[in-house]
Amino acid sequence: METFEICQLVPDEKSCDVRIQIREKGFYAIELLSSSPTAWVEEYNESVMLRLFINGEHHQDFVLFYGETLFPYRRFLGELDPGAYKLTFQCVSPRSRMEDLSVWVEEVNIEKLVLSDHDQLAIQFSPKLYGRSVYSDYDNLYTDTPLEMLYFIEDWEHGKVIEYQMVFSHEDEGTPAQFLLAKWGRLLDIEYMVRVYINESNEVDHVMYQGPHHINARYKQKLLDNRRPILQTATCNGNFTDDITSDYCFFFLPSYEWKKDEEPREVVMERFPYINDVMDWEAQRQLANNPEVFNQVSNLERYLFVHSSVWDVALGHPTIDFTCRLLGDSTIYSSSMDQLKVGSFSAGYTGPYHYFATAIKLPTGKSYADIEEIEVRLINEELSSVTVKDLKLLSYHRAKGIQTHLHQHIVLELTQSEACKPIWKKERV
Repeated sequence: METFEICQLVPDEKSCDVRIQIREKGFYAIELLSSSPTAWVEEYNESVMLRLFINGEHHQDFVLFYGETLFPYRRFLGELDPGAYKLTFQCVSPRSRMEDLSVWVEEVNIEKLVLSDHDQLAIQFSPKLYGRSVYSDYDNLYTDTPLEMLYFIEDWEHGKVIEYQMVFSHEDEGTPAQFLLAKWGRLLDIEYMVRVYINESNEVDHVMYQGPHHINARYKQKLLDNRRPILQTATCNGNFTDDITSDYCFFFLPSYEWKKDEEPREVVMERFPYINDVMDWEAQRQLANNPEVFNQVSNLERYLFVHSSVWDVALGHPTIDFTCRLLGDSTIYSSSMDQLKVGSFSAGYTGPYHYFATAIKLPTGKSYADIEEIEVRLINEELSSVTVKDLKLLSYHRAKGIQTHLHQHIVLELTQSEACKPIWKKERV
């Protein structure tokens, strides 16, 4: 990694230049260490944007969502040939009402990536994403901002298929916030974005993406570099389009290969702890006093996050939930809010993967330390049985970040005659 110390304030609508020398062809990442006088929790002062130009051409944009704290914004710079390059960073603040705004650029790091075989394949075909422009020209400067990109690789009849999934800070429309926590164990929105089908000659055969209304759509536009899809976030629940209408964009690294048969997607909350802060700040700003009751979330510190998996059942329907009892409290607290249904929304997990996350809301001032016992319940009367594997318990603390309290391998079977079983109990000292 080569570090370029900048230590410069960049005023609004002004820019700074960094000249770099690439000595060897390869895939490169850029890490921008920067801060801004903004706060994601504050309305109309959520962030500013740094636009990156390479040799005068617009390349991508950085939404500075981490405010006054120096933060390493890491992105894909591209497959670069040897030579000299001029990087220009321009400060843009279409959302902020602050006068005389300036962004601090501490340093820029350029890294030639050393990749595993799967990472190499994933980065070769990784997509370019344009920002959402539904509520405004620059929605992602204050809401549902994209944070990380996951991927996994599978076989298909003519070669390999790479699926990329995008992690957003929240989901403005669609599932209400309390149901997001019950069904998915997060307020983050993690969405299947695009599948790139590669033939045996390592060429793109075709591309499918998740279009509006969750329709699996065929990509019809030209590919960047003849292999990279170009998409735009099209809806307020994280669906996409290949019809580009916005003028700001992102080049995310495929930063984590998700092992979907071993862990839930919510592993990103541990792999990239900062995303929990952004999720929490957005919740404080948008959800704490939300007029819709099921969109009200006041404090993520009150939730116990549970990771587990279900097997030997058809996926896509509510199957199990988790309950807990607290010391000195006879109330049973349920991840599915006691199998709550409101309209078309069920509070039980209904996703397409074995491994999943959910969350149990605890009373104010209570935490993992107050839990006496946790049980798992079969909540679908149409199922004769289900196998439950593995248990991880986590919580979020604003000062300490994400905390893992328990991670153990378990295998147990629930049936209609034994529909509830203890899964963890506090040891008496």
